[in-house]
Formats: sequence, C-alpha cells, structure tokens
Amino acid sequence: MQMLYAKNHRRSKLSIALLVALGALSSPVLAAQEPQNSTDTSISRAEPQNAAERKKARLAKEEKADLEKIIIVGSSIKGSTVTGALPVTLIDASDIDAIGATSGIELFASIPSNGSVNFNGNDVVSGVYQSRGDVASINLRSIGTGNTLTLLNGRRLVQHPGSQTENSVPVTTVNINSIPVLGIGRVEILHDGAAAIYGSDAVAGVVNTEMRQDFAGLRFDAQYGQAENTSREKLNLNALAGWDLNDDMTNLTMSVNYYHGSEVMASELNRSANSDLRPFLEGTSWAGDSNFNNTSTTTQWGRFDASQSVSGLTTSGGRFHVEPVDGSDSNQKCVLANGLCIDSGSITKETQSYNTNSVRSLMPETERLNSFIYLNHDLGNDVELYSELGYYWAESNSQRAETATLTSAPVTISKNAYWNPLGSGVNRLSDFNIPAEGLDVTIDAYRTLDAGPREINVKNTSYRILGGARGVSGDWDWDSAALYSAAKTVDSTHNRISLSLYQDAVNRQDATAYNSFCGATCNSQDTIDSFLIDVSRTGETTLGLVDFKVSNAKIFALAAGNIGIALGTEWRYESFENAYDDRLNGNVFYTDDVTGIAYESDVMGSSGQPNSDGSRNIMSAFVELAGPLVSPDMNIPLVKKLDFQIAGRFERYNDVGNVFKPKAVLSWYPVESLQVRASYAEGFRAPNLEQLHTASTTRVNYPTDYYRCQADINKGVLESFSQCSSSDSASNIRLGNPNLKSEKDYNYGLGVVYTPEFVDNLTFTVDYWRIEQEDLVGIRSYQNIADLDFYQRLNGSSNPNVIRSAATADDIAFFQGSGLAPVGDMVNIIGLFENLDSRTTEGLDLGAYYRIRNTAFGNFKFKANAAKLIKAYQAVDSESVKLAALGLVLDDVGDLIQMDGRPEWQASGTLTWDYQNWGAGLYGKYVGEFYDTGATHNDTGEFWQVKSWSTFSLYGQYTFENGVLDDARVRLGVRNLFDKLPPLADETYGYEASLHNAEGRYLYLSLSMNFD
Repeated sequence: MQMLYAKNHRRSKLSIALLVALGALSSPVLAAQEPQNSTDTSISRAEPQNAAERKKARLAKEEKADLEKIIIVGSSIKGSTVTGALPVTLIDASDIDAIGATSGIELFASIPSNGSVNFNGNDVVSGVYQSRGDVASINLRSIGTGNTLTLLNGRRLVQHPGSQTENSVPVTTVNINSIPVLGIGRVEILHDGAAAIYGSDAVAGVVNTEMRQDFAGLRFDAQYGQAENTSREKLNLNALAGWDLNDDMTNLTMSVNYYHGSEVMASELNRSANSDLRPFLEGTSWAGDSNFNNTSTTTQWGRFDASQSVSGLTTSGGRFHVEPVDGSDSNQKCVLANGLCIDSGSITKETQSYNTNSVRSLMPETERLNSFIYLNHDLGNDVELYSELGYYWAESNSQRAETATLTSAPVTISKNAYWNPLGSGVNRLSDFNIPAEGLDVTIDAYRTLDAGPREINVKNTSYRILGGARGVSGDWDWDSAALYSAAKTVDSTHNRISLSLYQDAVNRQDATAYNSFCGATCNSQDTIDSFLIDVSRTGETTLGLVDFKVSNAKIFALAAGNIGIALGTEWRYESFENAYDDRLNGNVFYTDDVTGIAYESDVMGSSGQPNSDGSRNIMSAFVELAGPLVSPDMNIPLVKKLDFQIAGRFERYNDVGNVFKPKAVLSWYPVESLQVRASYAEGFRAPNLEQLHTASTTRVNYPTDYYRCQADINKGVLESFSQCSSSDSASNIRLGNPNLKSEKDYNYGLGVVYTPEFVDNLTFTVDYWRIEQEDLVGIRSYQNIADLDFYQRLNGSSNPNVIRSAATADDIAFFQGSGLAPVGDMVNIIGLFENLDSRTTEGLDLGAYYRIRNTAFGNFKFKANAAKLIKAYQAVDSESVKLAALGLVLDDVGDLIQMDGRPEWQASGTLTWDYQNWGAGLYGKYVGEFYDTGATHNDTGEFWQVKSWSTFSLYGQYTFENGVLDDARVRLGVRNLFDKLPPLADETYGYEASLHNAEGRYLYLSLSMNFD
C-alpha cells in the first residue's frame, strides 16, 4: 500500500472529479511475508533532475520494493507489527520470470498446494452449457473450485459467467486469465481460512494479485515462443506507462497486455491423436484393457430401430445397423444400393467405432487483451484519492467432433421417406418380409460426419471500475471505495443440427432427402446445409461493492506494546444470468412428425436447458484486534515474543440467511530464530447463484446399468462387474434448490518458522493444516443414482429417480434365463442439489527460502515449496453404504488421497541468479502420482495409476548498458526443458489436463525495454 504524505497543496479540479462513492471492505494491509519482515516502505517521490537520475531512482525503488515486500492478505490493521503470524507464499517478479508463464493458469499452477483445475481453458468436449474458452481457476488444498477467495489489489473480482460441474454440482470461479501475467507486481497466497476478514469463499485461503501501480516511465515487453513438437505459437506484448503529475501529487499508470496462442489439433500428438489409448499399454499388465478404448460407437454407421422386426434383417425388437462389407460376417445382408450392408443388433466391431479425437482441438486458439488504468491523487492533509479501470477481452476458437444423436431425442424416418430401406418407396428392399405399407424406422444412434466438426467460438469480456479515498485522521487510517464489475460470455457453436430441420430432410420423398443409410458419404451439401444451425449461450455476471474500513495500530497499550484494531463494513451485490438459444430453452421445441412426441430441445446432441438468473445482496461487518502479548524486553523465559490476532465477521444474505465466523491466531517466539504459529478459524461458502436458482439442468451421461450386468452374470456371460460395459446415454436432470444452506468449515493451523542465526537470509517453514467441512452442497452422481436403482430392484422395489423406458422384445429376450424381471433402458436420472456431505482434509506445507547477496559471483535467490496431502476423506452416507456392500465403486466418497487429481505430493522451486548485466533462472515442478478411477483393470479391479511428473524451465538474460539499447533486456528461455510428456491417463486426450500440460518443450525469446 502506498504511503501518504502530508503536503499542503491546493486541491485541483482533477482530484475533485476523481472522488467516487464511499464504502469499505478491508483494503488489507500488513500481515505476513516470506521470509523477512516488512517495516517502512515509503519511497521519496522527489522528481529526479535528469534521465540518468530518474533511471537510478526507478531501479532503487524496484529494489527496495523487492527487499521489503508488503503482504496485505490476512490483516486489515495498517501499520500493525504482527507480521509473519500466518502462512503466506509470495510469487514475486523473479519467480514469474523463472516460471515463464504466459497466462494466469500457467502462473498459478506453480503453487504446490493448488490442486486439479477443471477450468483450464482447454475444454472443447463439454457442450454449450459448460464454461469454455479463455477461463481458468484456482483450487487450493484440492477441496474444489470456489473454495479459494481471489482478490485483485485487495478487493474481490467478478465471477466468470459460466460454470463447470464438479461432483455433479455446478461451481463457479473467478477467471484468473483475466489478470495479465506481465502486469503483475506480486501474488500473495494466504494458506489459511479467512472468512473472519473477507467473508464467503475464503475456505482454503486467499490469493491476492497486486498489479503494478504508481509507476513512472515507460516499459515495453515482447515475448514470442513456439513449442517443439506441435504448431503451438504464443505472442505476448505488454506496455506499462506512468506519469507523475501536479508536482508529484498525481500519478497516472496505464498497462496494456496482448496475448495470442495458436490452436493445436489433437492429431498433432501421438498421445492425443486417437481415442483408443490401448497401444500405449503394450508391455504392461493392462495391455488390451477395454477401459482405454474411448472411441465412440455412435458413428456414421447408424443404429436403427424398425417399428417391428423383419426376419433376416433385424433383432426381434427391430434393431439393426449399417456397416461396410465384411466377408467374415455371415449375418450381413449387403442389400443396400450403395454397396453397404445391414446387420441385426448394434455395432459390436471395434473397426466400426469412431475416433472422435481425429477432428478435435487439443488447445484452442486464444486471443486476449487486458488493459488497466490507475489514477492516484494526493489531496494533501493525509488524504489520497485512487481509482482503477480495467478491461478484459478474449476470443477462443476450437472444434470438437461431429454432431451425434441422443437416444433421449430420437428421429423417426417415415415409411414414406425416400431413402428408407424398410419403407414403401423406390429404395424398399426386396426379398424380405416387409409389410407392403413399409415400416417407420427410428434413428437410435448416428453421427453426421458429412456435416463436419462443430466449430466453437467463445468471446469473453469484463470490465472493472473502482474509485475510492484513503487517508489518516489522527491515529486512525481509513479506506473506502466503490467497485462495479461485470463480465459477459457469448459461446457460439457452428455446424450444429436442428432436429426439426433434420427430420424434415430425412423424410423428403425425393432424392434430395438426407440419406442416413450410406455412411455419411452420399449427401449433397445443399441437403446438409438445410438443417445446419448456430447455437449460442450468453452469460452475464455482475459485482457491486461499497466498503468502508478504519484501523488504528495503537488503540490501547498492554505491557508488551500497542494493540491495533480494524473495523469495517461492506455492501455487496451479485447477479448472474444465462440465456440459452431458443432451440435449447424451450421456445422452439422439437416434435417428431411421425410419433407426435415433443422434446424440449431442438438441437441434435444437446438436452434442453431453460434460461436462468438470480441475484442477491450481502451486508457485512467485521472487527479485528492484533498486537503483542509478550515483548522481548519483558525477559520472560522461553517467550521471546508472543503476538495475537482475533477477528470476527458477520454477514447477512438476503437469500441464505445470516452467518458469523470468528478467527484466532497466536505467534510465539521461544527464541529469536524460532517461531511457532497457530490459528483457528471458522468459515463458510454460500451456495452459488446457479445452485440456488437453476430450475433444472439436463446433461447426457452414460451410466453403467449394473442391473443388466447382473443379468449377464446370472446367465454366465460375465464373471464379475469389472467386465461389465453395459451403458447407454441417459438424461441426467439436476434440480436447483433455493433452500440450500451455506457450507460450513473449521480451519486449524499449526506451523513452525526457523531462521538459523548462523546463516543469514535462510528460512524454513513447516505448516500443518486441517479443514473440516460440513453441509457441502452436493448431489448423488448419476452413476450412484443408477446404482441405487440396481440395489432396490434386487430388493423388490426401484428408484423413483431413475426413469426407464418400457421393456422391448429385445429386452425381454435379453433377461430370459437370468432370473431378473425385464426392464427397459434408463432414460432419465433425476437428482436434487442438497446439503449432503462432510469432508475432512489435512496436509503439510513446507518451504525453504535462501538469498545470498553481493558475492564474487553475483546474487542468488532460492525458493522451494512443497505440499503434502495427509488426509482427504469424504463421508459415506447410509445409502452409499448399501452400494459398497454390493461391491460397486462409490464416486468421490471415502478416502480420496491420490484419487482423481489429488496427488499426495506436489512441489515447485525457483533458483535465480544475477551478476552485473547477466541473469538466469531455473524453475522446477513436481506432481506426484495418483489414481484415475475412470479406468478399472478388467481382471484385478485396480485403478489405473497415473505416474508422477517432473518438469523444469530455464532462462538466461542480458541487460544492455548505454547506446540505443540502454536498459534493454533480452531473455532466452525454455519451458519443459527435457520435453517430458504428461503421464498416461484414461482421459479424453490421454492425460489429466487439470494437472498436467501437453505443450511439451517450449522455447521463447523476450525483449524488455525501459524508457525514462
């Protein structure tokens, strides 16, 4: 925070115009740092007389800021001497240089305690409902997105207008990619619960990003890089300019960042080129395991159901499919005019499955623009006005596999349709017992390859306006500001298909009809164009905030010293709105012209989704006390120093009620070189607006039907559930719940900081933490809801939340001899968001920091951090216990250590060096092993183990002196120095994208120039 100076200058018209609305949250101040304590950071603003002096002053200012880092998270008492009482990690300019990040997700992935990131900007598999495009999140402690409070310059950021699903529940996040990496001054990560200071969401901690402000001069940065093994290219341009005006009373600082990253197709890498990953299992005990064959059986070789069976062509239920000629298949009837064949039943040959990765993007093309303007003005008399204006724009382009039908929204081909081989028209098959009037045929599964891949375009925008004032009145510091921020996402997909228009096309009675029986190779472009549409979703979010805070570093005194206090109040407004395409939200229905059945979605491959919106108001107030209980001059044995912090915050939500949360911290120095710190905090996370206000959310999933598996086991077809692959698409309908309560948490911390007296600038930290969460908003997974239906059917009933179709003749034949009653396919699986679960997570954070200055070989700085998960346990409820007794796998319950993106160990470190004009940096990252529960060994039932992954990045640089390039810096760097592939996982692209990166070795060159 900038120090204020008492200067008796007249107030300018400009300064009056800058005064924006008042109000206040904690503009957080001194709290903790690593590794050395902060004292006074005031820098003289006297104007240097020439360019050389200005350059020297700027470098001195940057050097002092580097040496005396102010950490503002964790406390709101300005000038408090209670520093280092909380575990805080700092990412400073030298760390950012070593990491070489070009986006927020690459930067924050360097934090070892950051778990899997589901919002990672590479999602092209999810539909228009999910959050796609340029978006990324933070997940401290691996307890889930939304449990980490993210701040910019000490105040909240607006939520991104899109959600992702974690444990079947929609979660929202701040988009950290909206923060420009090259404009960051430092990042502060508080690894402690902080609801008593900040309110909701600060469960796992707080991440505060401080942008470069109060700058004088002009700086330009350019960075270009290219990956070695793919076509990936990145361009980063950054400009930072600042001016001191009005006799140093006013500072205007502006920054602009532009980024462009090229698209990478999945076909460019062997690992991601094919959905069938079994070739990578050769030589292991998993060789040939079916889990890793992720190709789709919904292909251009359609699967159809005739309105009645046809002897010699279909099953007894009327099912058949189209396929190319296979001389070894005696069941084929190669009777179609295009030379293709009809076979009864569904596709069973792997050669006919479809590699959806053949046309998918691995990394979208992304273009991004960030700009910030900071205007600060000293009014004199210890009062300063400050303002902030930010704008973010990004566009992302990618593509995913061609559109495929859903069994939940079938298309019926009329008996009169031109290309119906079982119909009454010219293409009717002869020599089969087909009724003279023909048969209607339902398309059960078909992929329209001839329509081409779906093209995804996502545009994100957001802006942020803040104005405030701060100052000193006697012993009191005060700070007040008003903030308004809004974000908007427009997600558009081209080459989608209207079900209504598609049915019109297939049911034409002339040769212009769409032919679904030719393997998607015989239709004209005009016919295809007749049913292609664009589908879009527009999401908007807003954040309004007015806050006011006062603090006094010496409200009263104890024997050990002054006690400080902070008081604050805040009003906050949040809103969201999702507007879906008319063909998705119910304004345009699809009605099957043949059957007369209406469906809520007119978009092939997508379920219906109603529009949704919601808003709320929050009023809050907090109080904080901090100071010393024992000081060194008191000469108490084994208590060199003892400091405390207590705080409490009350929040009133107009939708989920009231909450009060306290916090207490102790910092004990038995000797000068050893600190023991402990904390207890209670926290909460309010349900997000989508969880409260979404009437229904429908997604298509593919649950395993264990009731059918049991039938195969009873018949002797299968030996165990591990061999079962009985699954089909079903609509998973999730219902919002306005009666949700806030999630509660209890946060415990105990840490040690050791600074050896015999070695200067060396610090070790060890912090134990434990988070107990209750009333977690959850919903039973679609698989477990389906499993409960299996359990209840074995016990004479059924699960009303699983809706099945009526049993067909094929179903009756399938269950014959199993001893089980025949059932139809699962059509709908229904779940309600509820406060269901409790979870306990605990771990260790380790740190080592060392700095050597002014040696004969230059200056060295070393930093290493590691995070270990000791426990991650999700309580098992009474219903889930029933499933476990049947030997079924429970989703996301029980012991979660090393399960699905929760490695036991993560670590990262940086080593930087500078000597005269030269500099270099090394960054390393380690991600421990974990298990992918999506892959279960066919024989043993064991989960697939995703191996550990270590990568290193290196850079070297030179700074010029004198001449045209005076003060210019050139840097050459490489990320993933040893070109380490991410470890194999049973995921879309063959690796866990939420933890690992497939970019490979990446080389970059950057140029930085300073002008005074």
